Parts: sequence; C-alpha cells; structure tokens
Amino acid sequence: MITIDSDPKLNPINIGAFILLKMSNNDYNEVEIDMLYKSVKDEFNASYDIFVYTLDWLFIAGAIQLNEKGYIKHAIA
Repeated sequence: MITIDSDPKLNPINIGAFILLKMSNNDYNEVEIDMLYKSVKDEFNASYDIFVYTLDWLFIAGAIQLNEKGYIKHAIA
C-alpha cells in the first residue's frame, strides 16, 4: 500500500512516467511484462506489487493496453 510516508520515487505516477518514456524511447510496439518489470526493478528497486499498481493505474488512465499475447502496448500506438 502506498501511503504519505512512502518514498516519492516509488509513486506509481513516477514509475508510470518512466515506463511510458522507456517504451517511447525504445519504439516498443509491445513489451513483455517481465522485461518491463526488470527495467523498473533496475531503476527503482520497486517491488512487484508497486509495479502492478503502476500498470493498473496506466491501464485505468488509458495509457496502456494488454494485447491478446499478454504483452503491454501503448494505447495510442
């Protein structure tokens, strides 16, 4: 759970911006969840729970989609 005392770097909005930037900088049409988590883990040392909260937030915001193969892709791509 994210609280007021949580590390601001581990905020889903901050991590979500990193994910979207990483996807756009590398021109990924789609990316495997495991590969994306490795990037987030390397950059933020974030738990898998925070990573999943971030993906939920991005999905609800309409920024990402999950395709039929189970890969993450930009919603606007």
